[in-house]
Amino acid sequence: MNTAPVVGLPDLGSVSDEVLSGGAGTIEIRRRRDEALLIHQMIEIEHRRLYAADGHRDLAAWGRAVHRWSGPEARARRNLAALATHCPQVLTRLLAGEIGVAQAHDIGRLFRAPRVGRFVPLFIDQILDAASTFDHNDFELYLSQWRRLVDVDGPDPARAHSQRQASIGFSDHEFRLVVTGPNIDGTKLAALLDEFEQTEFERDWAACREQYGDDARPDLLRRSAAQRRYDAFIRLLAHVHLPADDTPTDQLEPDHLEPDQLEPDHLEPDEPTNAPPAPLRPVDGAVTTTVNIVIDLRTFLAGAADMFDVALQRHLSSPFGPDRAYSHTLDGTQIAAHDAVLAALHGSFRLVVTDDDGIPIQMTSTSRLFTGRLRDAVMMLAVRCTHPGCNCPATHCHIDHTTPWSHGGTTCTCNGNPACPHHNNWRYATNSTVHHNPNGSWTTTRPDGTDIAPPLPHAA
Repeated sequence: MNTAPVVGLPDLGSVSDEVLSGGAGTIEIRRRRDEALLIHQMIEIEHRRLYAADGHRDLAAWGRAVHRWSGPEARARRNLAALATHCPQVLTRLLAGEIGVAQAHDIGRLFRAPRVGRFVPLFIDQILDAASTFDHNDFELYLSQWRRLVDVDGPDPARAHSQRQASIGFSDHEFRLVVTGPNIDGTKLAALLDEFEQTEFERDWAACREQYGDDARPDLLRRSAAQRRYDAFIRLLAHVHLPADDTPTDQLEPDHLEPDQLEPDHLEPDEPTNAPPAPLRPVDGAVTTTVNIVIDLRTFLAGAADMFDVALQRHLSSPFGPDRAYSHTLDGTQIAAHDAVLAALHGSFRLVVTDDDGIPIQMTSTSRLFTGRLRDAVMMLAVRCTHPGCNCPATHCHIDHTTPWSHGGTTCTCNGNPACPHHNNWRYATNSTVHHNPNGSWTTTRPDGTDIAPPLPHAA
């Protein structure tokens, strides 16, 4: 695609691929350095309170007014300036290009967080090491796990249960449903909703194929993804039975909808593209879902000891390093250890306990048969596709052989990793490989042995 040159910017049309990629890295290093210099100046502005002369309340208000920063951007820099006052090594690492701007802002926000912020300076070197190693999404998950472990004086994990609530409100033509509760319940609802939403997508795709034949494509579907998810939710509610007096509500399951019994509606040319689907016929059975919770052994034992009020002579995993504590779903949703233990006892969730290397060593059973246990175990090694920069959740991924089958790789938990369909095929087509690092990160390597997303070089 040809674009008109921008006055003041160089013409890059004749620049080689290597120089172009390297130039982007140089600019990123410069951006990190400039951010460090800006924060350094903001610290001095705070020290002199220069913002007060023009009536600004603090650095954030000054940044919004003088530099037209957005609210989140202004608060992030104010927080980072406060952190750097106590931990100057943050600016040292940022100035050297060793950590990204977004990661630095995340640490600054954590420093201002109630209860846990005061602990950040104590662990700042380990946090900075993680920031220089993980990409932004994995670093956010890392900080979330760290915060949960350090916040020993925080709210009782049972608070989410005791303060659960649901409200429904109406306007002239719309209603709004707000539900708040513990993550453990949300993961089950999300799994059920995914099942019904997939059925809605298959109905739309069948209708699209019927109307457009081989020219069918996703943008021609009669409903948007948001509309299908809403209709899936309404469909789910329509197939829930009211409980008998002696049936606990948490044991209810909606009626199952067999895919081969869901005949797609015929889409006439003049039918509105956002029309709701016709009602479905309920059939016998129930929609079965399996929610996997991955938890390390020490965290599970600590959760069990806390729930049963038993003194446990073992320490929790460190919040740092490959053996750090965690308890989450395949896609990284945090689950309280107390809820994970209850899920194991209840049997409606699959609990997977791992060793210090993150390898699954035990699985509980659920009401669903253990088909594909090996696949599920591999998906527990990462919460998303292991290709750098890809955000595809693990539950939407294929299982890729770390050492390819054609090169003698075996089909076992220790030789697999989740990869989205695109990157799974890309690795096969390009003969690229992936390996798991001791710190828990993943590296994708080209056939010539080079890393496709290496750490940025330090600034000169």
